[in-house]
Amino acid sequence: MSCFTPLIQKLSKASPNAVYTPRTSLDYKSNNIYDYIYIETSIEKNYKILLSKLRDSKNIIFLCGSSGDGKSAIIGRNKTYFEKYYDVHIDATHSFRPDQTAIEALDDVFTRYKNGDKSLVVGINMGILLNYAREGSNDHVDIKNAIDKYDKDNKDSSNIKFLNFENYPKFEIDNGEITSNFIHQLLEVITQDSEENPFYKAYREDLKNNHFTIEHQNFYLLTQKPIQKSIVQLLVTVHLKYNQFLTARGILDLIHILLKGPRLLIDQLFESDSNSILENTRKEDPILYRTKQLDTFLLERSNNKVDNALNDFINKFNEPCKQALLSADQPHTLIRTFFLYKDDECSTNYHKNFSQSFTDTSTLEYVQLILALNDYKDENRSIIREFYKKITQAIFAYANKEYPSLTAQGLFQFDTINGYHICASLELSADWNKIQNNHLKTINNFECYLKVDDHSIAPIVITLSMYKMLIAINKGYRPNKHDRNTIILFEELLANISQKVKMSKNLHFIKERKTYTFKNRNEEIEVAINAD
Repeated sequence: MSCFTPLIQKLSKASPNAVYTPRTSLDYKSNNIYDYIYIETSIEKNYKILLSKLRDSKNIIFLCGSSGDGKSAIIGRNKTYFEKYYDVHIDATHSFRPDQTAIEALDDVFTRYKNGDKSLVVGINMGILLNYAREGSNDHVDIKNAIDKYDKDNKDSSNIKFLNFENYPKFEIDNGEITSNFIHQLLEVITQDSEENPFYKAYREDLKNNHFTIEHQNFYLLTQKPIQKSIVQLLVTVHLKYNQFLTARGILDLIHILLKGPRLLIDQLFESDSNSILENTRKEDPILYRTKQLDTFLLERSNNKVDNALNDFINKFNEPCKQALLSADQPHTLIRTFFLYKDDECSTNYHKNFSQSFTDTSTLEYVQLILALNDYKDENRSIIREFYKKITQAIFAYANKEYPSLTAQGLFQFDTINGYHICASLELSADWNKIQNNHLKTINNFECYLKVDDHSIAPIVITLSMYKMLIAINKGYRPNKHDRNTIILFEELLANISQKVKMSKNLHFIKERKTYTFKNRNEEIEVAINAD
């Protein structure tokens, strides 16, 4: 019987141990798997600092986060250190009785807090927290007001404090790249060759007993540093591109699915859809890249063309990887292998021939832009300036799609009435004062600051999807119904620009190749007619 299989099952979100409950896992020493893989995060460090600082006064601390973030784990791991000073309400989505709602349960918790002499820690979802501010008992209006204040201003009240997982993102900017130390550490701790690592010990025990399955093959692949690095980069991409929601529980479930098979990890990463994260990694499958080089490779493999260099590449892998590739579904598995090792040396480096095929230029540009905005300085100004040139170009291209020649004249079409296309002169520029004084709060997006004829307009939020659409518009693409969510934001920007342009003293009306120009000069209107 395998020693390894029961261990990786515990990583699944369906495992009984996946959710902290006071009865089953308060004592983490009784569950050494979770004790071993647990990684102390910045929010937990600050949680302990805050509770230590406030233990001699009476306070409420709300630990806010989504399901799976790790609220209960943080509270549970530190409960024995602070139980003398704090009462705990771990799951604010639950009630104490079948006939009681979660809001009524919170009313009871706050009443006991006010009648007692201890402080209170509440692990709570932000949605429930805001619901309580609306629906909770007016006996606790002070708490409701503190929640409202936090929601509006992100500020604590005198004796009510908030720690929010949203302020501790899974990704960060480190040494000029977007990465995740948390996910890197999690992969390393699960795969490291150590007697303290129960996963590696079980894996080695199974090998001694000649028990080697797809799970063991996948675990070996997961120990490879290039694959770990590529998984993190892939999660960065789906986070930016699809606003992928990531929690500690979700990432552990992802690792469980990658290990358990039934496919090779290299294929499982792009073919499985049994996890919300994998639904998006499927969209980034390298076999979807369309380049002449990849198409030629696929065609030659389907025709069984002999490629001695490829055979040498496979044969010079270390034995477990070699067997994995030989037993896999080629050529898709090979292309995915080239992708996962694209930034690293491996075997004969045959895979380096395909590096350019996997370059997503617009995503790379967006990441460089985020890095430049995060570290604003003169040498980064050219990157930012290039972006503002692109968005200005896209604004004119989209507004003037019916009359592209207007763009060369510096004219912006802002309305159509009775067949007349109405436009005016427009000077768009970056609002550098706001750009350099704006500090990024997240890597997911940033605010774009523009001026219309030296007048600032409301900023627009730029996501990776928006950035890609701007690039596409500049190449002649016209958004359709599939771009609806992105184009709505872009059209809001154009509406803001139009409000400023409508006040222009010079307006142009174009119809049937004739231009009627109205100039307001000292309260007198001059009209000029020009025929193309």
